Order: sequence, then structure tokens, then C-alpha cells
Amino acid sequence: MKIEIRKYQLIERVMTLNENQLEKLESFLAQESGTELSVSLDRALQQVKEGKVTPHTQVRKKYEKWL
Repeated sequence: MKIEIRKYQLIERVMTLNENQLEKLESFLAQESGTELSVSLDRALQQVKEGKVTPHTQVRKKYEKWL
């Protein structure tokens, strides 16, 4: 199914929501767009690009006695 059709179908469904359902959808979308997870992942990927990471083998060796 083409994306345009899917978008129109979604719009049609949104148009049938009552006040409470619309508020729930708005709340969900607000949470999804500004999640801390997204920010954390972006920061982690930047650290990888900058070489600010420790190889798994090195970390495992350091904590071996507790594993």
C-alpha cells in the first residue's frame, strides 16, 4: 500500500476520535517525539564517532572477577 493512502486512512481514523481519544493520541505523540531515549542514542552515536568508547573485551577483562 502506498504511503499516501496509508496517511489518508490514518487521517480518516483521527477524524473519528472523540475528545478523550484525541487527547490520548496527542499525549502519545508528544512523548514519542521528545523521548530521552532518542537523545541518549544520539549522544551515544556521537561518542562512538569521536572514539570515546571502550571495547567490550576491555570492559569484560576489567570486571571479570564479578562475572
